[in-house]
Amino acid sequence: MPSDDVLLKLSSEVDDIIADLVKRYQIDPLSLTAVILARLVLANDFLGSGDDFRKLLANVPDTRVKNSDINTQVH
Repeated sequence: MPSDDVLLKLSSEVDDIIADLVKRYQIDPLSLTAVILARLVLANDFLGSGDDFRKLLANVPDTRVKNSDINTQVH
């Protein structure tokens, strides 16, 4: 299992990639999310972890991040 430091660094890099893609392709975040999610589903199916991936998605809590909390979630 990766360390907390590695996961924090990875999260930061993913945030940068998402921001770059939104800007580069002038696409709204929801559309980008749909593309990324579709690719993650395909990748997990190909690698044999599709069922676990779907279970993970099914267990994502239905909570909303308050605008004041966004800066603590995304760098």
